[in-house]
Amino acid sequence: MAETSPQKNAPATPSPAAAPGMMIKYRNLVIAGAVFVALWAMAIASRSSGTMWFLAVLTVVLAGFGLYTWRWYQKQMALMNLAKRAQESPEARKAAIAELTAREAKDNDVTSTLMRAQLELQEDPEKAVATLDSIDMKKVPAMLLNEVRGMKAQVYLVKNRVDEAAKLADEIQLSQIQQPEVRSVMAAAVAEAWARTGKVKEARDLIEMFSPDDATYASARVPLLFARIFANWADSKRDLVRKDMIAMCKENFQYLGRFVMPNSGVRPEMQALAQEVLRNDPTARKAIMEAQAPSMNRAQRRAMK
Repeated sequence: MAETSPQKNAPATPSPAAAPGMMIKYRNLVIAGAVFVALWAMAIASRSSGTMWFLAVLTVVLAGFGLYTWRWYQKQMALMNLAKRAQESPEARKAAIAELTAREAKDNDVTSTLMRAQLELQEDPEKAVATLDSIDMKKVPAMLLNEVRGMKAQVYLVKNRVDEAAKLADEIQLSQIQQPEVRSVMAAAVAEAWARTGKVKEARDLIEMFSPDDATYASARVPLLFARIFANWADSKRDLVRKDMIAMCKENFQYLGRFVMPNSGVRPEMQALAQEVLRNDPTARKAIMEAQAPSMNRAQRRAMK
């Protein structure tokens, strides 16, 4: 049989709505505001000029910080809307990439660079890697460090830069990521990196916490399946590997491209297993036949049926 060759695919990434740093906890803001008002009321009641001067200075500082935070939030929301528009069509994605490039040139914002890499990943993984490599981690805001590390690790894993991905994975602090959907995607990258570099027990423990079978982590199901496949492979649990590959293939057979494409970095036995799953899937088999039909002879086409 001719070698299967699903279309090149990019790793699963958080949706624009789940991008980092976008959640404002209004309940906490209301509580903080109430406490601050209470402090002013106590200061006025005490008629202490020193206390009132202190609160006046604190009010100015907090107002400045609040204005900065609000402007930052509005800027991030604009980026999220841009990312959502980019999903409408390839043309919209190219327009969004161009706009993000212009934003980077204007304000050197790492969030714009990160989002551009996410969009590039859907078309040109090599370009996305170059974009991520250009990020100076020392200049990344603390609140984005884990997400930037996680995304770089995801892409490095796809490009078989496993050791680099593992170094990034070791630095990711999952407990600091607030949004569950983002945290689960980052956990998948960490677990896969560990599973592929000998830390199999740690990977399995993490996958048990963020199971791809748990509906809570539906948005991260595919990257979590990848992580579990590599962990089970490292533990020589071939039947479980096959089971997850079949589940992944039913969702989208192109996901298995990570295992069968050239330079995938996986062992030949794993590649052969993925090809077997593809051959046994009617949708994948039909798509492969249509793609390879011009170069296949009659005997090869019969073998594919």
